[in-house]
Amino acid sequence: MSALSACAALSLTAQVAPPSPAKPGQSAGEGGDQTPRLVPRSHLDRERTYQIQHRIVLNVQVTDASGKPAAGWKAQDFTLLEDQRPRTNLSFKAMEGATATVPAHVILVLDAVNNSARDIANDRKEVQRFLKQSHELLTYPTSIAAVSDSGLTVGKPSRDSDALLKELKDLTSSLQAIGCADEMNPNETFQALMIPGVVTTAESVRQLNCLNQRFIESLAALSKLAEHQVNVPGRVILIWIGPGWPHLYNQQFRHDDAALRRNLFAQLVHISTALREGQVTLNMICPSDFLRKTEALNDHDKALLDGLQKEDEVTAGSLSLQAFAHQSGGRILIEKKNIPDGIAACIADAASYYVLSFDSDAAVAASGYHSLEVKVDKPGMTVRTNTMYYAEP
Repeated sequence: MSALSACAALSLTAQVAPPSPAKPGQSAGEGGDQTPRLVPRSHLDRERTYQIQHRIVLNVQVTDASGKPAAGWKAQDFTLLEDQRPRTNLSFKAMEGATATVPAHVILVLDAVNNSARDIANDRKEVQRFLKQSHELLTYPTSIAAVSDSGLTVGKPSRDSDALLKELKDLTSSLQAIGCADEMNPNETFQALMIPGVVTTAESVRQLNCLNQRFIESLAALSKLAEHQVNVPGRVILIWIGPGWPHLYNQQFRHDDAALRRNLFAQLVHISTALREGQVTLNMICPSDFLRKTEALNDHDKALLDGLQKEDEVTAGSLSLQAFAHQSGGRILIEKKNIPDGIAACIADAASYYVLSFDSDAAVAASGYHSLEVKVDKPGMTVRTNTMYYAEP
């Protein structure tokens, strides 16, 4: 595939970008009166929008050497570093999930865009097995979500395992692997994912377009999930089951076009911000075997896993499932053979955690990037939380 056609395919990622404003003389909606109108907002509306954009809320998970949550800690036990400097004027709250005023909620995502039909069926059975283990009500409201080439579907939240089993059946009974993958030679698909840069047969163009389509549709689904949670109170434990989407490391994909990097970086900032504002902790479970592996990050993206400051550093791999999960403070469970145990481990984060919050300063740089690190004054503890944020103007 030529560099020009490869970039043309990859530039389809523009579909995932946030909606652009209406053109002059047009309303944001479709059809009807095209006369532009100003929508008045009350002082309360403006204040709420400002607080959402500038109040940085961090859900902080602290576990001991055995992996158990460390409960009973006080504000003085924590130090928050922003850009490697201590942050003051922090709000602090210890959260116990079962008694929280606004309980956390759980979303289980079945991915039909990046899994084979065999793996989809297996993951569905494993989620069924998890739900059937809960003979009583689940601790937290839970939703089943499915991602396919027809888009994202999210079921109604419930704590009733029987109702969720029915929802799972309704949402996934006809769930199939993405259509373009069925057209590919299985050996070439394996080479494209496991050995990036080795797509050389006559089917190369179709294979690369399929990889790109999966990248686009996966990010669109994650963006939609995150955006919806911004207006939903409480923390979200989002559990994505599968290996994640392609990183587009194949040598036919080139990222030296400034417009393409700008588009990728805008999407990165948009999704990262929506995940943080929606208090989404993104977790990844990949029960991999010989036929299903998680694509490894390259050295460049590993070095920048905590977040990117500038758009000239961005690659498609910077928007990987692993990167977003790590940056949200979530778990990355690869080679996890027992999916129900993995789901339970992710949900256990909601049982006991801490919330640190502060008001950010308005962005002065183009990206508004700020690194974050939370430290505790007791040895042997593991801390997980957001690793960065992009400040609003």
